[in-house]
Amino acid sequence: MSQGSAAAETNVREALAYGCKILALEGQGDIIWGHVTLRTPENPEKLYMKPAAMGLEEISASDLITVDLDGKKVDGERPRHSEVFIHTEIMRARPEVDCVVHTHPPHAVAFGSTNRPLLPVGHEGSLFAGGLPVFSETTDLIVTRELGEALAGTLGGSNAVLLQNHGLVAAGGSIAEAVMTAVVLERACRVQMLADAMGGARAWTDPEEALAKKKRIYHKQALEQAFEYYARRVRALEARGL
Repeated sequence: MSQGSAAAETNVREALAYGCKILALEGQGDIIWGHVTLRTPENPEKLYMKPAAMGLEEISASDLITVDLDGKKVDGERPRHSEVFIHTEIMRARPEVDCVVHTHPPHAVAFGSTNRPLLPVGHEGSLFAGGLPVFSETTDLIVTRELGEALAGTLGGSNAVLLQNHGLVAAGGSIAEAVMTAVVLERACRVQMLADAMGGARAWTDPEEALAKKKRIYHKQALEQAFEYYARRVRALEARGL
């Protein structure tokens, strides 16, 4: 591996570790469950993955394992998550996707049980203008390639999917896009549930304006900037030993 390649590997591994910590900071940690993957810079058919048996907030670059598109661990000391097929089958179906997040944040889990459409009640819902798919084939873990393929089919070309009674999956062309999509989706679910607790939303952004807001607020550069904001917060906490 060249010096440049080694530096690129270090950078992306560190960025993925920060992505894990950002999700934890936003309340998307679930003890040791939940995982994130990223295509390796050297080979798009191999993925760095957060290992099993560790919390999102614990992850460092050296903890990451590497898996191939068949879900086989090819590098790393720590165990692989059984739901690796969420990631491999989305990556196989969507070559433009470089990062996939799967977490179990409480509002997304609760909202995913309602069989109700996600509305652009606040700005957050606009990121999912055009519809948010829900995977309902099973509420169990996605532990087979067949279930991973089915989930990828439900996701289609969308940026996220809710897993009924299970959690969320977010996909993006970068770590920032996928992580921030997961963060914004949990917030969108929470906002709509707050409105529901007050009798239900009586007004929300119309579809055309929601698409315009999606482009204006949640464009690629903005998601990158939001990710960097969270990374600064994580670094500040780490500097304080927290």
